[in-house]
Amino acid sequence: MKLFKISVRELVEFLFRGGDLSSTFFSSGRSVAGTRAHQHLQKSRPESYDPEVTILHTVQVRGCSIEIGGRIDGIFRLPDGDILEEIKSTTRDFVAIEKQPNPHHWAQLKIYAYMHAEVHDLKQVETCLTYVRLGSNTVMEIRRKFEFEALKLFFDELVSRFVDRADARRQWQDIRDTSIGELEFPFPIYRKGQRQMAVGVFRAIRENHQLLVQAPTGIGKTMAAVFPAIKALGENRVNRIFYLAARSTGKQVAEEAFAALQHRGLRFRCLTLTAKEKICFKPGAACNGDECEFARGYYDRIETALEYALRNDLLNRHLVETMAWQHRVCPFELSLDLSLYADCIICDYNYALDPQAYLRRFFQIVVEDYLFLVDEAHNLVDRAREMFSARISRQQFLDAGKTLESKLPPLYRCLEKVDMWMADFRNSHTGDGFFSANELPDDFLPLLRQFAKESEAWLSLNTRAPFREAVLDLYFASTKFLKVSEMFNEQYAVCYDFSDQDLTVNLFCIDPSRHLQEKMRQIRCIVYFSATLTPMDYFRDIFGCEASAQELILRSPFPGNNFLLTIAGGISTFFKQREQTKAIISDTIAVFVSRKKGNYLIFFPSYDYLMKVYDVFSNDNPYTDIVLQSPGMSEHEREDFIRQFSEENTATRLGFAVLGGVFGEGIDLVGDRLAGAVVVSVGMPPPTPERELIREYFGLSRNAGWEFAYVFPGCYTKTQYRSMFLAEWQPVYVDGKKTLERVLQNFWQTG
Repeated sequence: MKLFKISVRELVEFLFRGGDLSSTFFSSGRSVAGTRAHQHLQKSRPESYDPEVTILHTVQVRGCSIEIGGRIDGIFRLPDGDILEEIKSTTRDFVAIEKQPNPHHWAQLKIYAYMHAEVHDLKQVETCLTYVRLGSNTVMEIRRKFEFEALKLFFDELVSRFVDRADARRQWQDIRDTSIGELEFPFPIYRKGQRQMAVGVFRAIRENHQLLVQAPTGIGKTMAAVFPAIKALGENRVNRIFYLAARSTGKQVAEEAFAALQHRGLRFRCLTLTAKEKICFKPGAACNGDECEFARGYYDRIETALEYALRNDLLNRHLVETMAWQHRVCPFELSLDLSLYADCIICDYNYALDPQAYLRRFFQIVVEDYLFLVDEAHNLVDRAREMFSARISRQQFLDAGKTLESKLPPLYRCLEKVDMWMADFRNSHTGDGFFSANELPDDFLPLLRQFAKESEAWLSLNTRAPFREAVLDLYFASTKFLKVSEMFNEQYAVCYDFSDQDLTVNLFCIDPSRHLQEKMRQIRCIVYFSATLTPMDYFRDIFGCEASAQELILRSPFPGNNFLLTIAGGISTFFKQREQTKAIISDTIAVFVSRKKGNYLIFFPSYDYLMKVYDVFSNDNPYTDIVLQSPGMSEHEREDFIRQFSEENTATRLGFAVLGGVFGEGIDLVGDRLAGAVVVSVGMPPPTPERELIREYFGLSRNAGWEFAYVFPGCYTKTQYRSMFLAEWQPVYVDGKKTLERVLQNFWQTG
């Protein structure tokens, strides 16, 4: 008989939902204050009162044994019979509570009443739902009597619904696992190296270790990661897969891999999480029933929305938006509710790793065996630095202070003290600039902590005001800064950046390896894969990998004569010489694309450099079709950019783009959609004060500061950098346009 263990609170939250989504603010200290209020009230009760009474009840339903447990806040032991009390702390007005009773609270109390009546063979149970208002500690008691038969009907209905869910989940798993057992690789043959990678991934899962895979473009690494992961889940080696991607294009490639397997008969629920700001139907509106119709009555409609959505296996953004719109529910919250039913969740890195944004329902307490598939893993280095850093500026406080001075004087006074500290610090340093320190600003943190405490107190009142969002944003910025300050160690630096009257303080995480290691230790298996994980020692180090982590470096699956890498010498791309050499670069690009009609991408290290060369090239080649990447392109604009690189193009089309940008990797231009690419200069990050801190830190700790800060994130033509080239590249060096023309002519004729 299948055994399920569940608490009374979980049973109620799982099955007894109703009403609106709420943007009600709950402070970080709310649970502590609530606990203290409970304890204070319990201690004030008479001697006949028993606090914290543990209760356990087991019921058999349809082949399932369900063990339901919990603790009754208190029982009044009176001569006329027991009175069961449930205590709830609140910031709401008591009149509002009486007008709109909370169904969760009564459901919880009714379950306790049924279990108590069952144990003591009672025909009737008296209950008391007690509210304690935080701040004032005033108390409101609501008493109700329930007949045993009514309680039993209520309890049996909830348990039956729980078993329905459990049966549905079990039936789904049977269908899923049967399909996985019958699933074959979706293509006639494996590409060269693809099977080797798939075997390596399955072995890593089986042996419970970390794996780093460098697999060149074209090997089919997404399928080589996904296919064995699904097989391992079907054998119960892992319970859930998280496919972590750096950008939208990576998520799309993963969706396509799962879709290909589903076309081959796989039954597997795969959910893609989309950022709230991208998927919201009412941007700018608060997430509550007063301002958003998709939040109003959300819990009254969500069960139906889930039922219809779960008739589909590929739960991508389009499906989530369609279901949410049809059932008038918030699409982001719908995706979070769907995640509980998903076998694989495709999401950005931050949902699994960012201390501020991670999926708490999965990672606060890990109870399953998770598998992480980390795509484009080289991007994780800088993304992790960003996740574990925190910055705050004086301008943020100045902007908020303009409104709060007359509206919230106590909060404004706290804000003013923060601003005065930052102003004094700014005035003590002349001019604009940057400097760093190895110690926290200890006299600043208490001021920020007091501001956070005061703003938290006001936000907890959940008062509607036009400046509420500004306070909320500043509160979150402050609390993140304070939380990161608690993680501060020798792997951090405090960066002070001065500009005009502004001051920005950044707790900059130089080395995220320790934080990543702590996060990853709770995960059963992690596979990092990318086309560029060279040198492996660098990535092992910065990812905080265990000593047992395995490595796999694969060669390109294509014949060598299908690929040509030319390096043009004698052209300086140093910043000071770009104006003088832009015409030479323009001519070189023109030669490169003239040998064969097709689509080409031209990459530059900056927008400024891109436009310098574009102005020359477009003037000299007025009939060449050019598409430009622009700063801050929307998702629709990015998709339109990619669509223009079609196999149907009859003339040459060039796309001018930026290295390291959204088109630098993770886009899939198959077949003849791309004939070649030109990389102008290197992908090395530009020098910044933070980048120099990385150089200094790793120079001392690894004797490899320049490499960790600049070389490994980029690539050069110098000898020390050519060692990072893939073995199959075999570059051809050209010393002028004529040599380049000859090399290209020979390649296109014989390649």
